[in-house]
Amino acid sequence: MRRILSLCLMAALMAAYFAPGSASAQSTFAYQADYSAVLANPERGFHNRYEIIDDVSVNDYASSATSIAGFNPDMLDRTFARAKQSGNTLIHSYIHLDKFKDVDQLPQALLDNLASGLAAIREAGLKIVLRPAYEWSGTPNVPESRILSHIAELNAVISVNADVVNHLEAGYLGPWGEWHSCSFCDPFNRQQADTRFRVVKQILATTPVTIPVVIRYPIFIKELMELPTPSGTTALTQEEKDRIGFHNDCFLSDSADMGTYDNNSWMGWYYVEEKKQWMYDLATSTGANKMVGGETCNSSGSNDSAGSNVQTEMSLLHWTEINEDYAEVNLDIWKNANLAASGHDPAETAFTRLKRKMGYRLTLDSASFDTSGSPGGTIAFSAELDNDGYAGPIKPRPLFLVFENDNARYEVELSGIDIRLWKSGPVSIPVRNVQLPSAMLPGVYKLALWLPDYYESLRGNPAYSIRLANAGLWDADRGYNVLHEAVVISGEPSAPAAPANLSAAAGDGAVQLSWTPSAGAEDYTVLRSEVSGTGYQLVADAIAGTGYQDSGLTNGVAYYYVVKANNNIGSSGNSNEASAVPLAASAPAAPGGLTAVPGNNQVALSWNAVAGAAGYSVYRSDISGTGYVLIANQASGTAVVDYGVSNGQTYYYVVQAYNAGGSSGNSGEAQAVPQLVELQIDTFGDPSAFSGKTNDLNESIDWTMDNAYYGSDAAGNIILNSGSAGQYFRENINGSLAGSTNLVLRLRDWWDSDSEQHWDIVLNDGSDHTAGPLSQYGNVSTAYADIVIPLADFQANLSNVSSIKLVHNSSTYAVLLVDSITAN
Repeated sequence: MRRILSLCLMAALMAAYFAPGSASAQSTFAYQADYSAVLANPERGFHNRYEIIDDVSVNDYASSATSIAGFNPDMLDRTFARAKQSGNTLIHSYIHLDKFKDVDQLPQALLDNLASGLAAIREAGLKIVLRPAYEWSGTPNVPESRILSHIAELNAVISVNADVVNHLEAGYLGPWGEWHSCSFCDPFNRQQADTRFRVVKQILATTPVTIPVVIRYPIFIKELMELPTPSGTTALTQEEKDRIGFHNDCFLSDSADMGTYDNNSWMGWYYVEEKKQWMYDLATSTGANKMVGGETCNSSGSNDSAGSNVQTEMSLLHWTEINEDYAEVNLDIWKNANLAASGHDPAETAFTRLKRKMGYRLTLDSASFDTSGSPGGTIAFSAELDNDGYAGPIKPRPLFLVFENDNARYEVELSGIDIRLWKSGPVSIPVRNVQLPSAMLPGVYKLALWLPDYYESLRGNPAYSIRLANAGLWDADRGYNVLHEAVVISGEPSAPAAPANLSAAAGDGAVQLSWTPSAGAEDYTVLRSEVSGTGYQLVADAIAGTGYQDSGLTNGVAYYYVVKANNNIGSSGNSNEASAVPLAASAPAAPGGLTAVPGNNQVALSWNAVAGAAGYSVYRSDISGTGYVLIANQASGTAVVDYGVSNGQTYYYVVQAYNAGGSSGNSGEAQAVPQLVELQIDTFGDPSAFSGKTNDLNESIDWTMDNAYYGSDAAGNIILNSGSAGQYFRENINGSLAGSTNLVLRLRDWWDSDSEQHWDIVLNDGSDHTAGPLSQYGNVSTAYADIVIPLADFQANLSNVSSIKLVHNSSTYAVLLVDSITAN
């Protein structure tokens, strides 16, 4: 940047701005709100549906020959003229995988066409919502392993283009990817819950943290948040949980939104109102709103002609985006509902009100700041805003003060502000002292508030910046909101201060450096020496960030580093010195103690932890000592369950530990033959104090029931009478149920009184683990029936089970007849 203003001109400007009677340096400015304009702000509002993959060779739906509800040739328009004409900033597209249900690897043509479609989104200044689906309205049957593989392939492309991906709808499962009517969509099936978890975990793990992932049903959102981590995957991190939101695809269709809130599950039964409240309360761990969106469907049972319900529900749900193309029955209601002026809202149609208020709508009420300053100095800044929208911004983005004139532009970030916490209502930016760049040229600057995209790749396009809902502030060419036309900067610019807190971490042939930012720095220079305190040589220059990896080094040699900060005036002195000695990483030792416990179409593996291991690789073979094939890689834990096996076949396993230095050798080999084994816990075949059961696993029983006595059924049974909560019947096991999948209780009721709701089952492994009530797993009538409880529901250590108890959970009198307790 060049010095433009002459000293004479500067003197004249200073005299004008500090003449007697002029304003003081710090001032408070009020701004006029605009409550009526519809603003085309990013990442919110109505979306339009397109086919982002326009190659008919990989997408049958990119042709008018395929009948899709509402299909229009302009869905293939990669200028997105219809959406832009409507003032919308979001596009929605399916990724149709119909052709690839039976293919393990997606064709490159599909991935390339997806990439070119996302490039077109970027060119148009828009963002996209994506939903992969294997069928339009049919019921796909795709194995889990193939789904997980396809997720990884698609998300590799999506991640490269994450800047224009607004969010992902989980998809893949069921017709339209809506998570119903499929082999993994039964909410009452506990094992299918594990698959649902692994699908979502795979989506989250293979995409950046900036991309929310929304789920179709509240019951599945609750399941994901509370489910114990299934085998073959890792737990959801808090960051991943914070990314999970909600998409309702039958918004306001009826009292439960056509099944959206109807579903109950293996976790229990919940009222519609409870599930709605879950979604009203949906929030991140920091208190920000989550992504909520979707569409309506061809029913309007809870939509009203006055347009009241949609406003109430969108406000309660903190709604951000919805489909403008479907369904007309609801869209027409909103377009024809004339709303009276209320509060800040003008008289308008419900449709226009939604278009204004969906997601965030930020208004600047006032700002206080110094109207003069000096290079390297500070100015005080604070502001009061109001969010008149239904939600806060969902995705992260930075906040800058921009100082700009015809000759120079300086962007000063207001760090530490998370605009995702700018939820509906008043918003404050507390007073902060903002440090100006030390190299800032003297002059008169326009001051603006700039909220650009999180991704630097989009910051040059004003379409991706947030426009405040104020009159006269928006600069459409630059994409910022002008607060003041004349902030005077006087004084001589200077070089930046030296960077602080330089640290060096050794690696294999490399050293990773990091330091704290230096005020006024435009970039940094790294220097290195093999002698402490002297002889530094240039390693890298013009480094934009505050970190650098120096590679190609010799292991065992000590290296010493300093860093300088640079701007257009000059360079700082050296930072503190930091040193490190690169060392080659060594592979960990092989794991010991590998065991393989067979079960029903599964083998449970466990081994001892290895010091220095970053993770473990598990291998399986059909032949002892050779032919091992990788079946699992996991970064934590020393146990895994292999579900890819068949009963009656012998399998051989080894495990390797790995880290940055490589992999260990094989562990000792373990083998197992999975098989369906029914383990009799008790068949109640002996009336003599219920003892002497030589073929049973149990050792003894005890109870606190009103009565527990031997029954008269030919097969033998026990009859439990209880009229008080907490009374129990206990089977002492003191053994292992590892390798078993289910606990099976063969039961009947004395009379058909729905008594199953009054009983829980408790498994003890040193502490109690409860599942139930029994009604969660089936109905008990006057005829014997098997109640099957997945052992995984107990979240217990199955290798050391002390006892199993049937516990009466209410004061309602109940009589339960138990014929047998088995595990398989």
